[in-house]
Amino acid sequence: MTFSMTYLDQLDSWVSGLPKHGDQCCPDFSCCQPDLLAPKDVREVFVAAYKAKNESVTMRMLMEFLGRAFATGKKAYIVGLDAIREER
Repeated sequence: MTFSMTYLDQLDSWVSGLPKHGDQCCPDFSCCQPDLLAPKDVREVFVAAYKAKNESVTMRMLMEFLGRAFATGKKAYIVGLDAIREER
């Protein structure tokens, strides 16, 4: 029997300070880059906004997390970017 973590399970673990890679990276990419782990209060705000379906807050925070990830100078792969470019 295989256990598959839901996104909410992943977020709960992330808020607790245990970032785990599920079907996707944690919002701040800390599952792959532990030094990117956002402060707990920031993680809590993100999860509350996600659960409230407050897309304007979650998108703004995701862009902030992405900016921090790019600032490290390491390469990042954005899933689906190639498909978006083909749709233009």
